[in-house]
Amino acid sequence: MTSEERELLKRMDAGELDGMVGDMFQTDGGSTVWTIIKNGIPVRFKQGPGGKFFNGKENERYEGVLHTLAKWMTDEERLDFLRKFGWLIHDAAVNAYSAKFKPKK
Repeated sequence: MTSEERELLKRMDAGELDGMVGDMFQTDGGSTVWTIIKNGIPVRFKQGPGGKFFNGKENERYEGVLHTLAKWMTDEERLDFLRKFGWLIHDAAVNAYSAKFKPKK
């Protein structure tokens, strides 16, 4: 592990990189998928589409079920996350680290 990688992990642990990674997107089935970093742990969530039904008196709305699709827990997994998705994070050091692993054309 290089000093750059140690520094990035330290910043993740400190919560400096917490927040949304990229944009939310809709699947063909209507589910919403998003990725966040919370407390230094990157997590990808998926929430199914909500809906409504008539209960005999009025329409009742309900939210879709929330699923955790992926969680990057170990240091190596978190570094893999930064290599793959670092270009989506608004931080110059993370963008530079991710650019080193960008596939060559």
